[in-house]
Amino acid sequence: MSVADQIAKVWFVWPVSVQRHAGEGPYEPAFDPAVTVLGKITTKRKLVKAADGSEAISEARVSLPVGTALIPVDSLVTLPPEFGGRTAQVLADQLHHDGSGLTPNFYSIDLT
Repeated sequence: MSVADQIAKVWFVWPVSVQRHAGEGPYEPAFDPAVTVLGKITTKRKLVKAADGSEAISEARVSLPVGTALIPVDSLVTLPPEFGGRTAQVLADQLHHDGSGLTPNFYSIDLT
């Protein structure tokens, strides 16, 4: 097992509920059924660029294994009770590739 794989085993441990944005319904946004994924949660306020290019304040970031199916902007994410149990909206997503193999490659979503 590589060093990156060992780190990933301890990074991605928090269960997060994800409802992927599936488009717009006749009266409100439509979402896929909730699924649970394991991630690393960082609660830190920061300025991010939203998908439309505007600036927004992110209150949390969830880092996920790089193979996680993409989570579209405007999806809903519910954090575990240890992080307040709140439901937040996805502002932006990114893929992160280390290049050296010393830390895991990962996918992250920034939340309201």
